Amino acid sequence: MEKDKIMKNLDNAKDHLSEYSSFLTKMFGKLGKKIADAPFPQDLKKRVISAGILIPIAIYAICFSQTLFFCIAVVLTILMTAEWLELTKTAENQKKWRLIGLLYIAIPICCVIKIRMISSDILLWMFAVIWATDIFAFFSGKTFGGPKLAPKISPNKTWSGLAGGVLASMFIGLLSSAMFEGGILFFIFISAILALIEQAGDLLESRFKRIFGVKDSGSIIPGHGGVLDRLDGMMSVAPVVLLFIVIFSKSFAS
Repeated sequence: MEKDKIMKNLDNAKDHLSEYSSFLTKMFGKLGKKIADAPFPQDLKKRVISAGILIPIAIYAICFSQTLFFCIAVVLTILMTAEWLELTKTAENQKKWRLIGLLYIAIPICCVIKIRMISSDILLWMFAVIWATDIFAFFSGKTFGGPKLAPKISPNKTWSGLAGGVLASMFIGLLSSAMFEGGILFFIFISAILALIEQAGDLLESRFKRIFGVKDSGSIIPGHGGVLDRLDGMMSVAPVVLLFIVIFSKSFAS
């Protein structure tokens, strides 16, 4: 009887997985057709090349080399600190902004290192959600346009972009659920939450840049700007993921 019950649960899980996969595949198929006809900025090629170089390095460090990951974390911390100091060098209440910068950079970096020490699989899932949200929010927004999400903070962001990013994160949650005990629905839902938080982090970084009167935090990454520009989503997501690990520890068991 127990064996039959287990087999029935597995069959139900497979049916759910098939349904979600079919739904998301259709959605992304339609999105792909729209993207093919949409106009994109001239620096898109630079963005693609930068991502094509940086993402494989990040995946290797996350999955296979803790030492390399720690070295990258140190280098990124130094670069982000330098960018923040440059951003705030003429700001009023400079001491206040530098203290904010210390917390803004140090807390997420510490959380990311802690997550890497707990599980490389969890960290890979986290970054996959961030990357998918960013990429599909960009393409969805450029493709479908529509009402602005927060025009006074980031005039290029749209509600359609947010929707595309959330759908992409749900797909990552669906795929990633196979690595953990939390189940398909749990990881689809929690990945969608992280997508919303990631976009909020992006808006927060945009707000900082508007306060300081700059377009980008730096220019070290072609097509993306500075390190703070590229990691703005991580800054807000990493502490939340660590909190989720503490609260839902059984769900994140491999």
